Amino acid sequence: MKIVVIGAGSQIFGLRAIVDILREPIFQTMDTELALVDTSDEKLQTMFQIATMAKARLNSTVVLKAATDRTLVLSGADYVFISVSNRRYELWEQDFRVPYLYGFKQAYAENGGPGAMFHSLRNIHIIMGICADIERLCPEAYVFNFSNPESRVLLAIKTLTPLRAVGLCHGQNDALNAISRILGRPMDTISIRGGGINHLFWLQQVCDRQTGENLYPLLKERAKEDQTPLFTLPKKLLEIYGMLTYPDNTHAGEFLACGSEYMGGKWVHGLENRKISTLHKSKIDLLQSYLHGKKPLDEILVKSREIAIPIIAAIIKDQPVEFDSGNTINDHLYIPNLMAEGVVEVPIRVDGRGIHPQSIPALPEGVAAFCRTQMSIQILTVQAYKERSKNLLLQTLMLEPTVNSIVKAEALIEDMLQLQQEYLPVFK
Repeated sequence: MKIVVIGAGSQIFGLRAIVDILREPIFQTMDTELALVDTSDEKLQTMFQIATMAKARLNSTVVLKAATDRTLVLSGADYVFISVSNRRYELWEQDFRVPYLYGFKQAYAENGGPGAMFHSLRNIHIIMGICADIERLCPEAYVFNFSNPESRVLLAIKTLTPLRAVGLCHGQNDALNAISRILGRPMDTISIRGGGINHLFWLQQVCDRQTGENLYPLLKERAKEDQTPLFTLPKKLLEIYGMLTYPDNTHAGEFLACGSEYMGGKWVHGLENRKISTLHKSKIDLLQSYLHGKKPLDEILVKSREIAIPIIAAIIKDQPVEFDSGNTINDHLYIPNLMAEGVVEVPIRVDGRGIHPQSIPALPEGVAAFCRTQMSIQILTVQAYKERSKNLLLQTLMLEPTVNSIVKAEALIEDMLQLQQEYLPVFK
C-alpha cells in the first residue's frame, strides 16, 4: 500500500499526515510506503528527517521516500494527499488588500469573497498539473484534497478530471470543540450532524452521544453568554437561524456581506499596512528544535484531528465507519434543496467499497440560499478557469455579496491577473 503526500513540506499539514500514518497500527501489518513530495528541497529534507526520527521512535515499519519530482514516486500509489499553494501568505495578502482598495470589504479572502476567486484560480492551476500526473501514473488512486478553497478546487478535480477524489477538512472537529467548550463537557460525549458547503456547514443536530438527548436548547442558551472574540458572528447566526455554523468569524464571515464588520476591516495575518510579523507561524521554523533535540520529539508525535488516515484504515479493514464530513458533488442530492452540480459538505460513510456520502434533510431556506449562491460561484470559477474567460470571471465576482460595482470589478480582474500572472494561465 502506497501513500503519496504532495505538499509534505508544510510544517502543519505535512507533519500531521506523517505522524498519523506512522502511528496507524494497520499499516504495520502490511507493506506500506509513504512518499513525501514538495517543490522546496530544503523543506522536504527537514520533513524527511523528522519522519525518519518519528519512524524510529514509533517503531514503525513504514518505508519512507522523498522526492521534489512527484513523477518519481506517484506510480502505483493507492492514495494521494494534495495540500499545495504558491507563496501562500504573500499572495493571500494581495487577495485581501487589493479588493479592499476597490471597496470590496472582505472578511478573510481565503475561501469566500473576491480574493478567494484568485486563490482558487492559482491553486486549481497547480492541481490540474498534479492531477494529470496522477491520471497517467496511478489513475485508480483515491485523491484526498486539502487545498483551499476546498469547494472550488474539488469541483475542478471532479469535473475536469476522471479521478476519484474527496475533499477533507477539520472544520467539523472545530465545531465540536467549540460546543464542548460552551457546554463544559468532553468532546467524546457529543455527536453532531449537518451539512452545507465547506466552511459554511450548518449543524442540524447536537446530541448526547450516549442518550441521544437534544443538546441544542442548552447550547443556544449557553452561547448567549459566550464572549470568545472570534465567536461573535457564529453566535449571531445561531441566534438568527437557530443553527450553528463554523465557530469562527473568519470562516462564516467570508460568505456574507456583513462579514468584514466582525473582523474590524483588517486582515488578521498582517493587520492594516504592516507586514506579517516575524513571529507569525509562516515565518518560524517550528521543527528545528525537535531535529536538534532541544525539545522532546514526543511532543509532536500525537494523533491529529484529521480524518484521512482513519478513512484509509476503515477502507482496508472493510469496517463501516461514519465521519462527520467530507466534500463531494451533490449529484445525488445529498442535500435535497441545494443544486446537484456544486460541491457540498455532508457526513460520509466509509467501508471496504470506498467512501459514500450520506444524505441529510433539507436546510432551512435562509441558510440554503447562502449556500446556493456560493455553489454558483464554485461552478462559474471552474468554468472561467476551463475556458480562460475574463467574462466568466466577471460573472463570478458579480455574485459575490461584497461586490457592488461592475466598473471596479472589471478593474480588479485586470489588476489581479497582472499582479499574479506568474501563477495563472492567460485569460481573454
